[in-house]
Amino acid sequence: MDIRCIQVKGSAYDVGFEHGKAMAAEIKKNYHYYMSMWLSGPEKSERALLDKASAFLPYIEGLNPAFIEEMRGVADGADLPLKQIAALNARWELNYTYLPDMLAEAAGGCTAFALTPENTGTKDTYVGQNWDYKPPLQGQCLAITIEIPNRPAVFLITEAGIIGHKGFSSSGIGIGVNFIKLGRDAAALGVPFLIKARHVLEQGSLDNCVAFLKANPSPNSGNMLIASAEGKALDVECSPGGMRVLRPQEGVLVHSNHFQELNKDDTDIGSLLLPDTFGRTARLYAHFHDAAGHVGEEKIEEGLRDHTGLPNSVCRHEDGNKPPAERWQTLVSFYANLNTRTIRYTGGPPCQSEYYRKQLV
Repeated sequence: MDIRCIQVKGSAYDVGFEHGKAMAAEIKKNYHYYMSMWLSGPEKSERALLDKASAFLPYIEGLNPAFIEEMRGVADGADLPLKQIAALNARWELNYTYLPDMLAEAAGGCTAFALTPENTGTKDTYVGQNWDYKPPLQGQCLAITIEIPNRPAVFLITEAGIIGHKGFSSSGIGIGVNFIKLGRDAAALGVPFLIKARHVLEQGSLDNCVAFLKANPSPNSGNMLIASAEGKALDVECSPGGMRVLRPQEGVLVHSNHFQELNKDDTDIGSLLLPDTFGRTARLYAHFHDAAGHVGEEKIEEGLRDHTGLPNSVCRHEDGNKPPAERWQTLVSFYANLNTRTIRYTGGPPCQSEYYRKQLV
Protein backbone atom coordinates (compact mmCIF):
# COMPACT_ATOMS: atom_id res chain seq x y z
CA MET A 1 0.00 0.00 0.00
CA ASP A 2 1.09 3.57 -0.59
CA ILE A 3 0.74 6.80 1.37
CA ARG A 4 0.72 10.35 0.04
CA CYS A 5 3.78 12.35 1.05
CA ILE A 6 3.93 16.11 0.53
CA GLN A 7 6.16 18.97 1.65
CA VAL A 8 4.85 22.49 2.31
CA LYS A 9 6.77 25.63 3.18
CA GLY A 10 5.87 29.24 3.95
CA SER A 11 3.59 31.15 6.29
CA ALA A 12 1.02 29.32 8.41
CA TYR A 13 -1.69 30.19 5.89
CA ASP A 14 0.51 29.22 2.94
CA VAL A 15 1.38 25.76 4.27
CA GLY A 16 -2.29 25.17 5.02
CA PHE A 17 -3.31 26.29 1.54
CA GLU A 18 -0.78 23.97 -0.12
CA HIS A 19 -1.94 21.09 2.10
CA GLY A 20 -5.57 21.79 1.17
CA LYS A 21 -4.86 22.18 -2.54
CA ALA A 22 -2.72 19.04 -2.82
CA MET A 23 -5.13 16.89 -0.79
CA ALA A 24 -8.47 18.46 -1.72
CA ALA A 25 -10.10 15.23 -2.91
CA GLU A 26 -8.84 13.27 0.08
CA ILE A 27 -9.96 15.98 2.53
CA LYS A 28 -13.47 15.86 1.09
CA LYS A 29 -13.52 12.06 1.34
CA ASN A 30 -12.27 12.30 4.92
CA TYR A 31 -14.96 14.80 5.84
CA HIS A 32 -17.74 12.78 4.24
CA TYR A 33 -16.55 9.58 5.94
CA TYR A 34 -16.64 11.13 9.40
CA MET A 35 -19.84 13.09 8.85
CA SER A 36 -21.64 9.99 7.56
CA MET A 37 -20.47 8.10 10.63
CA TRP A 38 -21.54 10.87 13.01
CA LEU A 39 -24.95 11.25 11.36
CA SER A 40 -25.61 7.53 11.78
CA GLY A 41 -25.57 8.17 15.54
CA PRO A 42 -27.97 10.11 17.74
CA GLU A 43 -27.24 13.53 16.19
CA LYS A 44 -28.98 13.81 12.80
CA SER A 45 -28.13 17.40 11.92
CA GLU A 46 -24.94 18.18 10.00
CA ARG A 47 -25.37 21.84 10.90
CA ALA A 48 -25.54 21.02 14.62
CA LEU A 49 -22.39 18.90 14.37
CA LEU A 50 -20.54 21.69 12.56
CA ASP A 51 -21.64 24.14 15.24
CA LYS A 52 -20.19 21.80 17.89
CA ALA A 53 -16.92 21.63 15.96
CA SER A 54 -16.74 25.40 15.41
CA ALA A 55 -17.04 25.98 19.15
CA PHE A 56 -13.48 24.64 19.47
CA LEU A 57 -12.02 27.35 17.21
CA PRO A 58 -11.64 30.06 19.92
CA TYR A 59 -9.69 27.61 22.08
CA ILE A 60 -7.35 26.79 19.19
CA GLU A 61 -6.85 30.49 18.50
CA GLY A 62 -6.15 31.11 22.18
CA LEU A 63 -3.37 28.52 22.09
CA ASN A 64 -1.79 29.72 18.84
CA PRO A 65 -3.51 31.96 16.26
CA ALA A 66 -1.19 30.50 13.61
CA PHE A 67 -3.01 27.17 13.92
CA ILE A 68 -6.25 28.91 12.90
CA GLU A 69 -4.46 30.52 9.97
CA GLU A 70 -3.15 27.13 8.89
CA MET A 71 -6.63 25.59 9.15
CA ARG A 72 -8.07 28.52 7.20
CA GLY A 73 -5.47 27.88 4.52
CA VAL A 74 -6.44 24.19 4.38
CA ALA A 75 -10.08 25.19 3.97
CA ASP A 76 -9.34 27.67 1.18
CA GLY A 77 -6.98 25.29 -0.61
CA ALA A 78 -9.57 22.52 -0.56
CA ASP A 79 -12.42 24.95 -1.34
CA LEU A 80 -14.32 24.02 1.82
CA PRO A 81 -15.77 26.07 4.68
CA LEU A 82 -13.61 26.43 7.79
CA LYS A 83 -16.30 24.67 9.84
CA GLN A 84 -15.65 21.43 7.98
CA ILE A 85 -11.90 21.65 8.65
CA ALA A 86 -12.70 22.41 12.30
CA ALA A 87 -14.76 19.21 12.43
CA LEU A 88 -11.84 17.14 11.13
CA ASN A 89 -9.42 18.70 13.60
CA ALA A 90 -11.85 18.10 16.48
CA ARG A 91 -12.75 14.59 15.32
CA TRP A 92 -11.15 13.06 18.46
CA GLU A 93 -13.64 14.95 20.63
CA LEU A 94 -16.59 14.34 18.30
CA ASN A 95 -15.77 10.63 18.06
CA TYR A 96 -15.09 9.83 21.67
CA THR A 97 -17.10 12.20 23.85
CA TYR A 98 -19.70 14.21 21.97
CA LEU A 99 -21.15 11.08 20.36
CA PRO A 100 -20.69 8.36 23.01
CA ASP A 101 -23.16 6.03 21.29
CA MET A 102 -20.70 5.84 18.38
CA LEU A 103 -17.73 4.68 20.44
CA ALA A 104 -17.40 1.16 19.03
CA GLU A 105 -17.54 2.54 15.49
CA ALA A 106 -15.15 5.43 16.15
CA ALA A 107 -12.42 3.94 18.34
CA GLY A 108 -9.06 2.70 17.10
CA GLY A 109 -6.35 0.54 18.60
CA CYS A 110 -2.73 1.68 18.38
CA THR A 111 0.57 0.55 19.87
CA ALA A 112 3.25 3.20 20.53
CA PHE A 113 6.76 2.92 21.94
CA ALA A 114 9.93 4.80 22.82
CA LEU A 115 13.47 3.50 23.26
CA THR A 116 16.07 5.47 25.19
CA PRO A 117 19.87 5.19 24.77
CA GLU A 118 20.36 2.50 27.41
CA ASN A 119 18.38 0.08 25.23
CA THR A 120 19.59 0.93 21.72
CA GLY A 121 22.71 -0.28 20.00
CA THR A 122 23.51 3.19 18.60
CA LYS A 123 22.67 4.96 21.90
CA ASP A 124 20.09 7.04 20.03
CA THR A 125 16.49 7.68 21.09
CA TYR A 126 13.58 6.32 19.06
CA VAL A 127 9.83 6.83 19.08
CA GLY A 128 7.31 5.01 16.92
CA GLN A 129 3.86 3.59 16.53
CA ASN A 130 1.53 1.34 14.61
CA TRP A 131 -1.55 3.46 14.00
CA ASP A 132 -4.58 1.17 13.83
CA TYR A 133 -7.79 2.69 12.55
CA LYS A 134 -10.58 2.30 10.00
CA PRO A 135 -9.62 0.60 6.70
CA PRO A 136 -11.77 2.99 4.58
CA LEU A 137 -9.49 5.83 5.75
CA GLN A 138 -6.34 4.25 4.28
CA GLY A 139 -6.47 6.42 1.17
CA GLN A 140 -6.77 9.60 3.23
CA CYS A 141 -3.58 9.03 5.24
CA LEU A 142 -0.92 11.67 4.76
CA ALA A 143 2.78 12.08 5.52
CA ILE A 144 3.48 15.81 5.47
CA THR A 145 6.57 17.92 6.14
CA ILE A 146 5.66 21.43 7.34
CA GLU A 147 8.24 24.23 7.36
CA ILE A 148 7.18 27.61 8.77
CA PRO A 149 9.77 30.37 9.44
CA ASN A 150 10.90 30.70 13.06
CA ARG A 151 9.20 27.45 14.09
CA PRO A 152 10.53 23.88 14.19
CA ALA A 153 9.93 21.87 11.03
CA VAL A 154 7.53 19.01 11.69
CA PHE A 155 6.86 15.71 9.96
CA LEU A 156 3.32 14.53 10.63
CA ILE A 157 1.70 11.17 10.05
CA THR A 158 -1.83 12.48 9.84
CA GLU A 159 -5.12 12.45 7.96
CA ALA A 160 -5.97 14.74 5.06
CA GLY A 161 -7.15 18.07 6.46
CA ILE A 162 -5.86 17.55 10.01
CA ILE A 163 -2.92 19.76 11.05
CA GLY A 164 -1.91 17.89 14.21
CA HIS A 165 -1.18 14.24 14.92
CA LYS A 166 1.79 11.98 15.62
CA GLY A 167 5.29 12.41 14.19
CA PHE A 168 8.49 14.27 15.03
CA SER A 169 10.14 17.66 14.67
CA SER A 170 13.48 19.28 13.91
CA SER A 171 13.71 20.22 17.60
CA GLY A 172 14.11 16.51 18.36
CA ILE A 173 10.66 15.88 19.85
CA GLY A 174 8.66 12.85 18.69
CA ILE A 175 5.26 11.58 19.77
CA GLY A 176 2.82 8.72 19.34
CA VAL A 177 -0.86 9.02 20.30
CA ASN A 178 -3.30 6.42 21.60
CA PHE A 179 -7.03 6.19 22.13
CA ILE A 180 -7.83 5.78 25.83
CA LYS A 181 -11.12 6.51 27.54
CA LEU A 182 -12.60 6.69 31.02
CA GLY A 183 -16.23 6.27 31.93
CA ARG A 184 -16.32 9.84 33.24
CA ASP A 185 -14.93 11.55 30.15
CA ALA A 186 -17.01 14.66 29.50
CA ALA A 187 -18.21 16.39 26.34
CA ALA A 188 -16.58 19.72 27.15
CA LEU A 189 -14.79 22.39 25.16
CA GLY A 190 -11.05 23.01 25.14
CA VAL A 191 -8.06 22.68 22.83
CA PRO A 192 -8.66 19.58 20.67
CA PHE A 193 -6.36 16.67 21.46
CA LEU A 194 -4.79 16.50 17.98
CA ILE A 195 -4.03 20.24 18.07
CA LYS A 196 -2.33 19.70 21.43
CA ALA A 197 -0.23 17.00 19.78
CA ARG A 198 0.93 19.48 17.12
CA HIS A 199 1.80 22.04 19.80
CA VAL A 200 3.79 19.44 21.73
CA LEU A 201 5.80 18.61 18.61
CA GLU A 202 6.87 22.24 18.33
CA GLN A 203 8.29 22.42 21.86
CA GLY A 204 12.02 22.58 22.45
CA SER A 205 12.31 20.09 25.30
CA LEU A 206 10.48 17.29 27.07
CA ASP A 207 10.07 19.50 30.13
CA ASN A 208 8.26 22.10 28.01
CA CYS A 209 5.93 19.39 26.67
CA VAL A 210 4.97 18.26 30.16
CA ALA A 211 4.52 21.83 31.39
CA PHE A 212 2.16 22.57 28.50
CA LEU A 213 0.03 19.47 29.09
CA LYS A 214 -0.11 20.18 32.82
CA ALA A 215 -1.27 23.76 32.15
CA ASN A 216 -3.93 22.58 29.66
CA PRO A 217 -5.91 19.75 31.31
CA SER A 218 -8.13 17.61 29.12
CA PRO A 219 -11.91 17.39 29.49
CA ASN A 220 -11.61 13.95 27.88
CA SER A 221 -8.96 11.27 27.63
CA GLY A 222 -6.09 10.79 25.23
CA ASN A 223 -2.58 9.39 25.49
CA MET A 224 0.68 10.95 24.30
CA LEU A 225 3.93 9.03 24.34
CA ILE A 226 6.69 11.63 24.02
CA ALA A 227 10.43 11.27 23.51
CA SER A 228 13.27 13.70 22.84
CA ALA A 229 16.75 13.67 21.38
CA GLU A 230 17.94 14.51 24.91
CA GLY A 231 17.69 10.76 25.55
CA LYS A 232 14.48 11.02 27.55
CA ALA A 233 10.98 9.61 27.13
CA LEU A 234 7.73 9.56 29.05
CA ASP A 235 4.10 8.74 28.55
CA VAL A 236 1.29 11.09 29.55
CA GLU A 237 -2.17 9.63 30.15
CA CYS A 238 -4.39 12.70 29.90
CA SER A 239 -7.87 12.52 31.42
CA PRO A 240 -10.47 14.69 33.20
CA GLY A 241 -8.80 13.76 36.49
CA GLY A 242 -5.49 15.25 35.44
CA MET A 243 -2.45 13.55 33.93
CA ARG A 244 -0.51 10.46 34.84
CA VAL A 245 3.15 10.28 33.82
CA LEU A 246 4.79 6.92 33.05
CA ARG A 247 8.52 6.42 32.55
CA PRO A 248 10.61 3.84 30.67
CA GLN A 249 11.45 0.46 32.15
CA GLU A 250 15.09 -0.33 31.40
CA GLY A 251 15.04 1.96 28.40
CA VAL A 252 11.68 0.78 26.98
CA LEU A 253 8.30 2.52 27.13
CA VAL A 254 5.19 1.05 25.47
CA HIS A 255 1.58 2.20 25.51
CA SER A 256 -1.57 1.03 23.76
CA ASN A 257 -5.23 1.55 24.68
CA HIS A 258 -5.58 0.98 28.43
CA PHE A 259 -4.69 3.15 31.40
CA GLN A 260 -1.54 1.83 33.03
CA GLU A 261 -2.24 4.07 36.05
CA LEU A 262 -5.92 3.94 37.01
CA ASN A 263 -7.81 5.34 39.98
CA LYS A 264 -9.80 2.62 41.74
CA ASP A 265 -13.09 4.46 41.13
CA ASP A 266 -12.54 4.83 37.38
CA THR A 267 -13.85 2.58 34.60
CA ASP A 268 -11.36 1.95 31.80
CA ILE A 269 -13.56 1.94 28.69
CA GLY A 270 -10.64 1.47 26.31
CA SER A 271 -9.66 -1.88 27.79
CA LEU A 272 -13.27 -3.09 27.64
CA LEU A 273 -13.55 -2.15 23.99
CA LEU A 274 -10.06 -3.38 23.01
CA PRO A 275 -9.03 -6.15 25.44
CA ASP A 276 -6.12 -7.03 23.15
CA THR A 277 -4.44 -3.83 24.38
CA PHE A 278 -2.82 -5.77 27.24
CA GLY A 279 -1.30 -8.40 24.95
CA ARG A 280 0.06 -5.86 22.48
CA THR A 281 1.71 -3.85 25.23
CA ALA A 282 3.27 -6.90 26.88
CA ARG A 283 4.43 -8.32 23.54
CA LEU A 284 6.30 -5.19 22.48
CA TYR A 285 7.87 -4.73 25.92
CA ALA A 286 9.15 -8.33 25.80
CA HIS A 287 10.39 -7.94 22.23
CA PHE A 288 12.56 -4.94 23.04
CA HIS A 289 13.74 -6.24 26.41
CA ASP A 290 14.95 -9.44 24.73
CA ALA A 291 17.61 -7.40 22.92
CA ALA A 292 18.30 -4.94 25.73
CA GLY A 293 21.17 -2.62 24.88
CA HIS A 294 21.34 -3.76 21.27
CA VAL A 295 18.02 -2.73 19.72
CA GLY A 296 18.40 -1.34 16.21
CA GLU A 297 16.18 -0.64 13.24
CA GLU A 298 15.90 -4.29 12.22
CA LYS A 299 14.64 -5.21 15.70
CA ILE A 300 12.21 -2.28 15.69
CA GLU A 301 10.72 -3.30 12.34
CA GLU A 302 10.47 -6.90 13.50
CA GLY A 303 8.50 -5.76 16.55
CA LEU A 304 6.16 -3.57 14.52
CA ARG A 305 5.47 -6.53 12.19
CA ASP A 306 4.66 -8.88 15.09
CA HIS A 307 1.57 -11.06 14.56
CA THR A 308 1.16 -12.59 18.02
CA GLY A 309 -2.60 -12.62 18.60
CA LEU A 310 -3.44 -12.07 14.90
CA PRO A 311 -5.61 -10.34 13.72
CA ASN A 312 -5.60 -8.17 16.87
CA SER A 313 -1.81 -8.04 17.02
CA VAL A 314 0.76 -5.25 17.08
CA CYS A 315 0.62 -5.47 13.27
CA ARG A 316 -3.17 -5.41 13.11
CA HIS A 317 -5.35 -6.80 10.33
CA GLU A 318 -9.08 -6.67 9.73
CA ASP A 319 -11.11 -9.15 11.77
CA GLY A 320 -13.61 -10.69 9.36
CA ASN A 321 -15.73 -11.90 12.28
CA LYS A 322 -16.52 -8.31 13.29
CA PRO A 323 -19.12 -6.07 11.65
CA PRO A 324 -17.48 -3.62 9.19
CA ALA A 325 -17.95 -0.66 11.55
CA GLU A 326 -15.86 -2.41 14.21
CA ARG A 327 -12.91 -3.47 12.06
CA TRP A 328 -9.46 -1.91 12.34
CA GLN A 329 -6.11 -2.44 10.71
CA THR A 330 -2.69 -0.79 10.81
CA LEU A 331 -2.98 2.17 8.44
CA VAL A 332 0.52 3.55 9.04
CA SER A 333 3.60 2.25 10.86
CA PHE A 334 6.47 4.57 11.71
CA TYR A 335 9.55 4.98 13.84
CA ALA A 336 11.85 7.99 14.16
CA ASN A 337 15.47 8.30 15.25
CA LEU A 338 15.29 11.60 17.11
CA ASN A 339 19.05 12.11 17.12
CA THR A 340 19.51 11.80 13.36
CA ARG A 341 16.09 13.44 12.71
CA THR A 342 15.19 10.51 10.46
CA ILE A 343 11.82 8.78 10.18
CA ARG A 344 10.82 5.54 8.46
CA TYR A 345 7.17 4.84 7.71
CA THR A 346 4.83 2.57 5.78
CA GLY A 347 1.39 2.87 4.27
CA GLY A 348 -0.72 -0.06 5.51
CA PRO A 349 0.33 -2.98 7.72
CA PRO A 350 4.14 -3.07 7.89
CA CYS A 351 4.20 -6.81 7.13
CA GLN A 352 3.01 -5.88 3.63
CA SER A 353 5.28 -2.89 3.05
CA GLU A 354 8.83 -1.65 3.08
CA TYR A 355 9.59 1.42 5.16
CA TYR A 356 10.02 4.75 3.36
CA ARG A 357 12.71 7.09 4.72
CA LYS A 358 12.57 10.85 5.32
CA GLN A 359 15.03 13.18 7.05
CA LEU A 360 14.32 16.60 8.54
CA VAL A 361 17.05 19.22 8.25
